[in-house]
Amino acid sequence: MTGQEPPHDNRGDEGPPPPDTGAGMTAVTYLIAGMLVWGGIGWLVDHYVGTPGIFTGIGSVLGIGLGVYLIVRRLGA
Repeated sequence: MTGQEPPHDNRGDEGPPPPDTGAGMTAVTYLIAGMLVWGGIGWLVDHYVGTPGIFTGIGSVLGIGLGVYLIVRRLGA
């Protein structure tokens, strides 16, 4: 048939990824990083003051709370 084009092959034309790709890993990373950073700061305070892990626990809980805040702020979850 003259003038007809073959069908377009869509297999190689995926386009941009969806906007929420990697959102789960971002959330987990925020939680772990917050806990490690603020827990580490608490550990340093414990080491300096001489307390047996009180500030490490407080820092870890604070880090998780701030991680949740960042998740809600950035990802809108």
